[in-house]
Amino acid sequence: MTAMTAMTARTRPTTTAADDPPVLAVDADLGAASWRALGTYVDLRTTPDAIASAVALAVDILNEVDLACSRFRADSDLSHANRAAGSIVSVSPLLVAAVQVALEAADETDGLVDPTLGTVLTAAGYDRTFALVPADDPAPTSVPRPRRDWRNVQVGDDGVCVPPGSELDLGATGKALAADLVALAIAHELGAPALVSVGGDVRVAGPDDGNVTSVPAYPVVLAGTVADLETDGTPPRVRLRDGGLATSSTAARRWSRGGRQWNHLVDPRTGAPADGPLRTVTAWGRTAVAANTASTAAMVLGDAAWPWLLARDVAARLVDVDDRVLTTPAWDASGFEVSE
Repeated sequence: MTAMTAMTARTRPTTTAADDPPVLAVDADLGAASWRALGTYVDLRTTPDAIASAVALAVDILNEVDLACSRFRADSDLSHANRAAGSIVSVSPLLVAAVQVALEAADETDGLVDPTLGTVLTAAGYDRTFALVPADDPAPTSVPRPRRDWRNVQVGDDGVCVPPGSELDLGATGKALAADLVALAIAHELGAPALVSVGGDVRVAGPDDGNVTSVPAYPVVLAGTVADLETDGTPPRVRLRDGGLATSSTAARRWSRGGRQWNHLVDPRTGAPADGPLRTVTAWGRTAVAANTASTAAMVLGDAAWPWLLARDVAARLVDVDDRVLTTPAWDASGFEVSE
């Protein structure tokens, strides 16, 4: 992802006196920290001597991502661009890169991962941070059919133009991009290995590009939701030394609006929530964005996910609604040291 690579450095300070500092849980001896940002949970692992600086760097970057890319902040660059649909809006380099990454994901999946679904999600009730979305909203709603307008999004060096009648939503790639940016920044600026999870989109990076022996084999639990971790006593796990790992699931971020069940994974071809035979798909990629792009596309494809993943040699683990597990040959050959 060339646009993502260009954004490994920070672009501008964004923390203001009005920003609430995150509530951090830090274990300095283990080099571990966790907190909430971007409407989800963040987990960070690095060396004990780097943890304090790594947390400060991560908080700064995630603040930047939120101010640039949030659909739920009226003052974000993304909200400015959405309100001015049809006109070129000057935005931060970070939003330019984030939109480029989202468009690359759309191009690679022929629109299965579509960043122009904002109008559909807003009409379905996902118009605020998910924690504030009512679990059962009786309000009637009329959800527009997706315009599939991603090819008409314009991106320049310092500006974005949203197509008229559309609204950008970067949820499919934004948190993965944030994980990539934080992990790479820690590796390059602090010279320390890092695992970063933003809402389950995981990236591992080390200071020596391509030398995975310098990076610990971080254990990563595979779960579709946080509740899975609490109810499953022995969830499967892998050990990850490099790249990205992402799990997409229809079990997470679910709500009801006007008597209709929704989840955050929308099929761009129909505008309906993805509701196929798969419950979760976990995929590995060179970046968290690549992993999330593959797992999201597979969830949308449902029955057609298996040949799509095989044709692209994606390392993936699929779990259907009956809890049957299927893994691709690339996953089996990955050496992730899966323990069930």
